Amino acid sequence: MKKHMRHHSIALLCITGILSAFVNPLSLQAQAAGDRPPNIVFILVDDLGWGELGTYGNTFNETPHLDQLAAEGIRFTQAYAAAPVCSPTRASIMTGQYPARVGITDFLPGKTSRYLAPDSHVTLNEALGTAGYRSALIGKWHLDTDFGANPGGPDKHGFDEVIGTETKYIADGDYFFPYDKIATFTEGAENEYLTDRQSDEACRFVERNKDTPFFLYLSYYSAHTRLEAPAPVVAKYRKKFDAKYGAGKAAEVYGVGADAKTGARHPDNPYLAAMLEGIDDGVGRLLQTLREQGLAENTLVVFFSDNGGPGRIGNNGNLRAGKTWLYEGGIRDPLIMRWPGHIQPGQVSHEPVTSTDFYPTFIAAAGATAPQGQQLDGINLLPLLTEGQQPQPRNLFWHYPSETGRWKERMASAVRQGDYKLLYFYARDRYALYNLKDDPGEQNNLARQLPGKTAALKKLLAQWKKDVNAEEPVLEKDPK
Repeated sequence: MKKHMRHHSIALLCITGILSAFVNPLSLQAQAAGDRPPNIVFILVDDLGWGELGTYGNTFNETPHLDQLAAEGIRFTQAYAAAPVCSPTRASIMTGQYPARVGITDFLPGKTSRYLAPDSHVTLNEALGTAGYRSALIGKWHLDTDFGANPGGPDKHGFDEVIGTETKYIADGDYFFPYDKIATFTEGAENEYLTDRQSDEACRFVERNKDTPFFLYLSYYSAHTRLEAPAPVVAKYRKKFDAKYGAGKAAEVYGVGADAKTGARHPDNPYLAAMLEGIDDGVGRLLQTLREQGLAENTLVVFFSDNGGPGRIGNNGNLRAGKTWLYEGGIRDPLIMRWPGHIQPGQVSHEPVTSTDFYPTFIAAAGATAPQGQQLDGINLLPLLTEGQQPQPRNLFWHYPSETGRWKERMASAVRQGDYKLLYFYARDRYALYNLKDDPGEQNNLARQLPGKTAALKKLLAQWKKDVNAEEPVLEKDPK
């Protein structure tokens, strides 16, 4: 069938020339006083729903270290991934650009010509390198799935250390040693749990690099759609499920042994809870390592998810839908930041922020340089984080043509302006308008009631799509 989408190798315009200065005066003052710029630890979880942490109201999952991290820093209630699936959000983090501008707007499948081309972008770690940062990726990359040539792999994008990244397509999971899809981990203990191994490697990286500023990108594979965790931890939460819902209920809902239905639809999932405990324990050990090395006070720690939880097994709180949808459940994520002495503890921010904001925020904190010719779509959040200064009002955009998944009903674009969010669904040529302040669950479509607001947001969305050269979805005709 003929395809009408613009085809990318993601080799956009080659960035040439020198880097122009984008320096944060606070960082320069700190360095002048004899202090080095802050270490940056960016922790990304796969498919973590908005309602899955204790600090976001979950009472079944146990996440004490992450809850404490939030208590010691700032928790965002309206933080967004730039896309409802992993690869485009990861592209937005690495480039500071909307996925539609980059040309990666869906998850990268096992066979595709799309990848994040090294000659097209200065990635976040490379920008931080201009300030002397040593960088490491530990875990999932998913911005190139050509594992033979791997032209867009993390090593091609200037990471000083690449540890435990995927060497085969890993969508179906690979959680226990010996690993099939992560050949870079050639040694390990029998039945070693992947999440634990990633956390161990992160701690060792900190210990190795304690004397130099570093950027650590800890990208957990967990808790992706295939749910798998150590049996004793799962048993703990199955027992907790029975205590909450009645004896034998875990067996009734989730089955037992080889017949266990780990993905059964229920807001409390013992398998997901066990995976999240592994992440939480790992974060706790990493934070302890920072303390032991005397680095905790000068490290910005950021915890985020690449998209919302899958609708079948994720817990997105009171938000509508989940992963692969541009409803709030697919794009609104947990976000926690801690930086002692700079971010006051115990804060909760309702300011809408997005994954494109990390790039300008991190280079500002580091006193690094921004790449010339690479437009950054996000904003520097430091004034908000350190001074409580609210950003100027801005519009946020999303575009999901689903060129990989080909889910016609989910092909959509969206814009948020203030409390209002407009979605356009391509398959039915339908607009939906919601007031997120009054209706965060997106149940009351106001498009007909507020035609003026709908028309204004339609115009904004159309102009943005033109500006970023967004590709149009391929709408295959239904068979007669």
